[in-house]
Amino acid sequence: RDELDNHNTSLFDKSFGNSLTAISLSHFYAYKEIAEYYDSALIFEDDAILSDNFMVKLTNYINELPYDFDILSIGNGCNLHVSKNEIQSNKHIYKRENKNEAFIRCCDSYIVSKKCALFLCEYINNSAKNINRAIDNWLDIIVRDNNLITYWAEPTIVTQASQTGLFERSWYEQKHLCNILIDFNNNFKKISSSEFLE
Repeated sequence: RDELDNHNTSLFDKSFGNSLTAISLSHFYAYKEIAEYYDSALIFEDDAILSDNFMVKLTNYINELPYDFDILSIGNGCNLHVSKNEIQSNKHIYKRENKNEAFIRCCDSYIVSKKCALFLCEYINNSAKNINRAIDNWLDIIVRDNNLITYWAEPTIVTQASQTGLFERSWYEQKHLCNILIDFNNNFKKISSSEFLE
């Protein structure tokens, strides 16, 4: 974040701040790498804590994941979960279809497909400007407005250490971030990409 130059920050609102800009750019660069080199990839933020037997569980989740996916959220960011009445025995992957609920949990841990990464890179290159939302909220709006196919894993297999108190956030008070995300998801009014980016 201390080495950002004008080219890197030109997508962001001037008041956004270096820490949030650096976090978003880390995700954007990951999308570029996936688009160029991988069929899909798992993105972690630096405070991710993996569950016991993580690789076994992840492999099972990937085997259950439909091929049409764009994004699979595997972490429990802001304590967002599939509702209890949707949970089925022997099922771990749940499609997000309700436009009144979150499509993206926090971006602490998620898998992005190549087709999604290609779309996000094109979107960033051609449409993104004046970004003034944390990556979690920004991505949720892009997913919602463009009908990207997202799934959530349950039970989750990653926890964000900054939400458990193990690590401190350097850029934001965690309670405030989660309240914004939960409020955003509970009271979502559809915003088109053009309105969002004005």
